[in-house]
Amino acid sequence: MQRPFVILAHVAHPAILEGFLPAVHKRGLPIVVITDHAQEHRRLLATSHISPDRLHIIECDVFNPLAVIEVLNGQGFDPVAVFSNSDHLQTATAIVAEAFDCPGKDWRLCYAAKNKAAMRERMQRLGLPGPWFQVLTSNAQLPDDAPWPVVAKPREGVASLDVRLCHNAAELSIYCEQFWQQQPDRALLLEAYMEGPLFTLETLGDGRNLQAIGGFDVTLSPPPHFVELAARWNGPLSCSQRAGALAQVAAFGVNFGVCHSEFILTAQGPVLVEINYRSIGDGREFLLDRLLPQGWFDRIVALHLGGSLVDALPAKSSATVHYLVADRSGRLDQASASFNVEREGHWCDYRALHLTGDTVTISHSNKDYVGVLRLIAPDDVSLETQLNSTLSDLKWVVA
Repeated sequence: MQRPFVILAHVAHPAILEGFLPAVHKRGLPIVVITDHAQEHRRLLATSHISPDRLHIIECDVFNPLAVIEVLNGQGFDPVAVFSNSDHLQTATAIVAEAFDCPGKDWRLCYAAKNKAAMRERMQRLGLPGPWFQVLTSNAQLPDDAPWPVVAKPREGVASLDVRLCHNAAELSIYCEQFWQQQPDRALLLEAYMEGPLFTLETLGDGRNLQAIGGFDVTLSPPPHFVELAARWNGPLSCSQRAGALAQVAAFGVNFGVCHSEFILTAQGPVLVEINYRSIGDGREFLLDRLLPQGWFDRIVALHLGGSLVDALPAKSSATVHYLVADRSGRLDQASASFNVEREGHWCDYRALHLTGDTVTISHSNKDYVGVLRLIAPDDVSLETQLNSTLSDLKWVVA
């Protein structure tokens, strides 16, 4: 039997369903999806182009690497690769990959990247620039020495959920009380607020070398929340700061597979804010797959199959992503439908994330997106023209 490509998944996600699974299938490899949401994956993959005899979906406690190892051994699967694109599953995936001698990440680095406090502690040990920080649990006293304002966030959070700028002890106390009412056992991380614009670095690594593919200049909503509103590929900020950003990611230890890192450009230089040891998301992964001459998903799959890095070919076009964000909770009385328009040198794709009649509940995170608009154009001028024209046609109304 041909050795399968194993994918660990939590909820069914477009990047897996529409990106990585087709990339593996094109290589003719059997696929094993291990997930704690098997029925959801079976339903969504029932109409895919993947042959049923080449796709196995197995229910398992995917957060438990020992359970995953036992399931694979019990069903006679000897993986050629073990992969996940989930924030939550990188550590478990790395342990399973190591158990089957597959190419993979260091599970210790995966843990340090996911746990924001462990990340800050590792950066401190390595002498990398970083802000004042402190872990806060529900039974601990608020710090006396906090350099106000501070940013409070869940220690293992994602998607800017529950991230808040607090200007003083009173605001922090209110935030903590509200957070722990909803999530009493979760630890918080406090960080000194770093003022400056945000940019990203997207990297690929083969375990020996690390390669900067590019980055996005990101526009954020005003504090106290930090919702990403737009992102311009290879904007002036990410281009000018790339070398310094890559040096920090490499010094942290990242060297295998895909990694999405975020930086704040402070007055003292770029400071690493967050490491997401997986592909960039929120629709930007599909933009990169179309924009980059060598694609995106297939290159990542190749690394997990033991391939070496090849010289990256730069994009010859300009690209941007713009997010339509609900400004209040309520029912969508009007919402533009998805569409895709392509002509020579131009690509315009709008994906509606909510439909008319849906209820939107504001979380002050990227969960508030009504839709995502992705654009590619030959140059910056035509890109800006197309962006303004398209945005004027997109409508949504929250009752």
